Amino acid sequence: MLENKATLEPIEKKSLYLRISDSIYSYIKVNRLQPGDKLPSERDMSGMLQTSRNSVREALRILEDRGIIVVKTGRGVFIKDSYGEKNSLSIRLNECSIDEIRELQNTLDHQAVQNAIDRATLSQKESLVFIATEMVKLAKEKVYSHTLDHSFHSKMYESGNNSAIHQLINKIREDRFIRQLDSDSGNDSIWLPTVEDHLTLATAIMDNNIVDALTAIDAINDYGYNLKNKQ
Repeated sequence: MLENKATLEPIEKKSLYLRISDSIYSYIKVNRLQPGDKLPSERDMSGMLQTSRNSVREALRILEDRGIIVVKTGRGVFIKDSYGEKNSLSIRLNECSIDEIRELQNTLDHQAVQNAIDRATLSQKESLVFIATEMVKLAKEKVYSHTLDHSFHSKMYESGNNSAIHQLINKIREDRFIRQLDSDSGNDSIWLPTVEDHLTLATAIMDNNIVDALTAIDAINDYGYNLKNKQ
């Protein structure tokens, strides 16, 4: 009689493509690429990532669907400008403590959440719930995706129809992302505990529940800043 033995479970293609898209996303942020900047060719990226060009192509499709890049046939892949040509104000923050940045982000995020509740369409709110649900499903497999996390927050800020808040928070989040990558706790799995809070936030926005929404966004932000304080 044959003994029952554990079998190797196949890796879902979606998870593989998300992991590749996360690597490309990290490359964009660490190299501080700006809207209009061009990414390496598919061939070069497949070489750097040691994966097939087809896998890179699928990962790029995910990033394009999430509004991070734009693929221009015959020209290459470029960082997308989410804000168009209108923005002209440039702000640089100097000599700010982590607590001051934390207070600023909390203030901006609270307004962003209120704006999303007040201004987002039903379709936009449903999109937030869908992305958060995707994140939760992946988290059950111990998979966290920076690409989905970025997409969630970007869509929330976009739905609030205030590009100034969107841009300021994005700058703060990008700086924190790069600093976390350089830290001892820079691995992706540390963010898994925040995934459920994303779904709580999305559901609260859908239900126009400002109390639960603010509690959820505070939990997400506090987790990240508390990690920083522990280093």
